[in-house]
Amino acid sequence: MSAKVQLLDQNTSNQIAAGEVVEKPASVVKELVENSLDAGASQIEVDIFAGGTEFIRVRDNGSGMDEANARMAILRHATSKIVKADDLLTLRTLGFRGEALPSIASVSHFTLLTREAGSEFATRIAIDGGEEMDVESMGGDVGTTITVKDLFYNVPARRKFLRTTNTEGRYISEILSKIALSRPDVHLTLTRDDKEVINTPGSGDILDTIGSLYGKEVTRELLTVDYTQEGISVKGYISRPTLLKGTRQWQTLFVNGRCINNRMVSKAIDHAYQSQIPKAGFPFAVLNIGIDTHLIDINVHPQKSEIKFGDESAVYRAVYHGLCQALTQPMAGRETRDGSVALAQPGAGSSGAGTGNLQKVSPAPETRPLFQGGDRGWQPRSTAFGRSYASSPSGSYGQPVWKVPDAVSEETTEKFFAAQRADGAPGEIQEVGREPGQPAATQETGTSDEDLTEDARDAALNSGVDMIWPLGQVDRVFIVAQSETALYLIDQHAAHERVMYDKFVRQQQKIPSQQLLLPLFLNVTKPEVELIEAYRQEFLELGVDVEPAGETALRVSALPADVENGQAEGFIDDILKLLSENKKIKTSDLREGVLHYAACHSAIRAGEVLNIRQMRQLILELLNTEHPFTCPHGRPCMIQLSSEELYHMFKRT
Repeated sequence: MSAKVQLLDQNTSNQIAAGEVVEKPASVVKELVENSLDAGASQIEVDIFAGGTEFIRVRDNGSGMDEANARMAILRHATSKIVKADDLLTLRTLGFRGEALPSIASVSHFTLLTREAGSEFATRIAIDGGEEMDVESMGGDVGTTITVKDLFYNVPARRKFLRTTNTEGRYISEILSKIALSRPDVHLTLTRDDKEVINTPGSGDILDTIGSLYGKEVTRELLTVDYTQEGISVKGYISRPTLLKGTRQWQTLFVNGRCINNRMVSKAIDHAYQSQIPKAGFPFAVLNIGIDTHLIDINVHPQKSEIKFGDESAVYRAVYHGLCQALTQPMAGRETRDGSVALAQPGAGSSGAGTGNLQKVSPAPETRPLFQGGDRGWQPRSTAFGRSYASSPSGSYGQPVWKVPDAVSEETTEKFFAAQRADGAPGEIQEVGREPGQPAATQETGTSDEDLTEDARDAALNSGVDMIWPLGQVDRVFIVAQSETALYLIDQHAAHERVMYDKFVRQQQKIPSQQLLLPLFLNVTKPEVELIEAYRQEFLELGVDVEPAGETALRVSALPADVENGQAEGFIDDILKLLSENKKIKTSDLREGVLHYAACHSAIRAGEVLNIRQMRQLILELLNTEHPFTCPHGRPCMIQLSSEELYHMFKRT
């Protein structure tokens, strides 16, 4: 006999809906705060006790409701946000289903107090577990206050699966932080167990909100994202590759102001930072994707935390290219005649982001490449660092060379340094290995000693130019350099590795190889031989001629031009390890692995002595790379300490 079909009562339906909408206390807070934002609130106060399991109160100064609307609001599927299904295509509010309030009221002791402007009295509605409704008029401020006590008291199975009060409280802090980032114009506070943990300024400036949530130190490491492609805008802030977290906790994504989770967007962020960060780290990001509401579907998740895009690939491209544009901002170094490097810092306020005064120009004489190329494209350069390397000539493959704007003339920079010497700043830096009193290395042109007026000096500084000059080495590993406003510490190996890697990436032809005088034979396993056979063509394109020489042996006949014979065995071992760990590796990933290896093994080593000219040239090349702060493996290669940070370190005001 079949079971009888019957209609569920209203309260049972609400409790079933609560299982989807109200997963935990953080879900309650999210729904209530979003309602406050939809009501036009400019100030929202959230108070919780015991992680929200015992007490939640959300108070706002929004539009409020009259008694009729308040009664209607706690009924299921009653909403002021939409009238018909087509309204979902133009939806701008955060809520729209009309399920949150009745669902919350069905699993708690629920109280709503609300008054709209012009009403003499406020309306108070009390509901206990969805069973009874008590309505009365009383005094109250304009806006709405909702109190939720003993959450899930009548659903013990759900309450049993809640985490500890500290964990639930942390979830609430995280969701409110994300909401605050979406609305920096709203003053939002959170008090946990009588302790204030969030207090945003509500100034409308998202940097102020980020600073209040994560600290001013984080805002100093941010880059501005402002990009539009195919009608999709991507705006917000991302961190330099040196600011990382162990999880995606610091990545906040919005679509038209709605906080969402989306794997495709997260993957676009990962790919934009590829080769800049270690595999174990995640950068900071606050991004808002603006897109036509007709091209998205927000009605795909009970908690509205996921979204469906009509064209995911277009969104991926917009996010990826937007982040690449923000990250690819060279510091625009140019050598000056006095032995320093002129630098136009990318700047957008305190974040150090934006395009600043950078501009692309054709390769110029003052941007002499560190690596000299011949007719064959890649030739060993001069042994300026005590050994031979190879590379493509600067600018040979369409990559623009950067320098400071033409408005800052050589004469201006020359006079600027004359003033520096007059003020007691380092003028002539003694080169490493030069005896005291020995003449300095001859420069192409002399440096004027005439004084620079204050106006001219200010003009040089205000034009976006910052002069960097090397001071020396520490432990034959780190280069110390200074500018007018900062101190720079540079890992010489990591810096040169970044220079080499960027040059290799710009090579659009096959990587040139060098034939070995005698083939190298390596003993490997049978599976490794099979891997080499499967990727033989890809290896040839990477400058590696390796083929089986038996069931467990390989014959290496050629290697990339930058890999020395003594490094051949280690090079092949690294590639075999890469293939063994990723047996379905993409050709692009294999190429990247080879480029990483070639860049690392062709870079100058820690422990090598550099003179001032070599340091200056390395700094110049580094500042003209796309990612001067990290090496291809994601480790820092340059650390900048501002004057403000130095004062703070020495506890000076």
